[in-house]
Amino acid sequence: MKKSKLFLLFLIVINLLLYGVPLYHSYNSFQNLVLDRIDATQITSIRVLKSSNEQEIKVDDPKEIEKIIHEFSDVKLKRSEASERPAETYWIRIYVNKDQRFGMTLYGTDYLYFSDRSSNSKYHSGNFKITSKFDGESITSLFK
Repeated sequence: MKKSKLFLLFLIVINLLLYGVPLYHSYNSFQNLVLDRIDATQITSIRVLKSSNEQEIKVDDPKEIEKIIHEFSDVKLKRSEASERPAETYWIRIYVNKDQRFGMTLYGTDYLYFSDRSSNSKYHSGNFKITSKFDGESITSLFK
């Protein structure tokens, strides 16, 4: 009787590990991907390229950088492939101490591809669906 309870407990733990770990890694946030890895004051510039006209904007004003980072700071993400590409895409590069550290591709306001150039971990890059409220105003307003 005691062996069967231990075996059952063992099976439960194995199932939790097999299904829980991948599920845990499928959810993420901008906070976890960027702001937990660097001090936001180390960001020296952000470059944004708009796909429709290939216009590039370089943001190096600390107040403008803070505005962009603040808008992204509450973004919640779920690992997912973008099902359809929107008409507007923005390529965003974040420079830390004048070196490119993070790359993002914003597909409309629904999907985000993210990569951390200083990490080879598959958990620090990938395609994500934006699951929280996000309107992208700090990015789109750069091109007005």
